[in-house]
Amino acid sequence: MVTEQNAVLADMGTASWSAEDGTAYEVALEGISHVVGAYSGLIARAKKAGDIGRVAELAAAQGAWAARRKSLIPEDRAGVDTVTGESAQMLKQLRGAR
Repeated sequence: MVTEQNAVLADMGTASWSAEDGTAYEVALEGISHVVGAYSGLIARAKKAGDIGRVAELAAAQGAWAARRKSLIPEDRAGVDTVTGESAQMLKQLRGAR
């Protein structure tokens, strides 16, 4: 019996990465999201302080992290692991800047 859900899934094919690689990829994406969010808080604080130069600097860095999110792929496990480590370090740094 074909259900609506089955019909959608039927055209998806199979993943070209392992379940572990998929999980690592999701963790990396979550790390990037936390970094982007941390930048949002710092940007808001810089705007409130009227520090336009700092706003521009932070927004550029935030944009670079957002771009990494778009370019990351689950098949690139080394890149995924690198992003996970770098996002953890960046979060420590950004949280210290508060």
